[in-house]
Amino acid sequence: MLLVLVSCSSGTIPLEYRFDDNDGTRYLWTIDSKTSVNSTSEQSVTTTKMVVAVHEQVAPAKGRQNALLTISLTPRSLSQGGHSVKLPEPVTVKYELGKQGEIVKVITEELTPQAASALQLGATLIHSRIDLPVDEVGIGDEWDTPLILDGDLGNIDLTGHGKLLGFELKGKRKLARIETTREGEIVTHQQQGGVPVRLRGTSTSKAMSSLDVDNGVLYSSNARLTTDFDIASQESGKLLGTMQVTLNSKLSLEPSSTA
Repeated sequence: MLLVLVSCSSGTIPLEYRFDDNDGTRYLWTIDSKTSVNSTSEQSVTTTKMVVAVHEQVAPAKGRQNALLTISLTPRSLSQGGHSVKLPEPVTVKYELGKQGEIVKVITEELTPQAASALQLGATLIHSRIDLPVDEVGIGDEWDTPLILDGDLGNIDLTGHGKLLGFELKGKRKLARIETTREGEIVTHQQQGGVPVRLRGTSTSKAMSSLDVDNGVLYSSNARLTTDFDIASQESGKLLGTMQVTLNSKLSLEPSSTA
């Protein structure tokens, strides 16, 4: 059911996250990805499906300190090439948030292999997080949604925009339907065939999301991300090959999260 905006004469409303000290918000996150590698040391195509329980908690801003987002990721199932594999351990990653709830900084206390894994998974998850507008918006309005992160594992530098498509009711929830598109560069580092390599890629993404307007929480998000990487030796800079990653993700609010 579409909603008619009658609460404001201008036909616009504020879209914002509500931060409090409760138990947080829980989601179920499903990821399907395909990775194609063509390099001097490897030619492969790998498909992965992963289901992860996500627990988000936000410590509100205090004084000059920004709000802090803590994301706990607990894998529920993992398969590669259609075969089940051992589940990785639960991991936690933290981000500093801006005034609109946008992620502005990665916070790492210790760069262990587990922390590195958490950062990479968390970096994927934030593509599903909506950047909300500063001002009130109406149906059809757009706003900028840049995503710029610098960290020990690499960099993300994306530009983009969000667009309010409309409203709907689901149960007792009033949802704003939002489209977010982004494009830009991603640089990351990893081991390939035992050799440290740098991946520099061009990325595009599109997410269709729903925000619970009254409670200020993300209700759901379906995102598709495609990145084409050049693989280069981290030591010499020599080009070693290419890699393409295509990822589809679905983030859904758990029924018990009544925020």
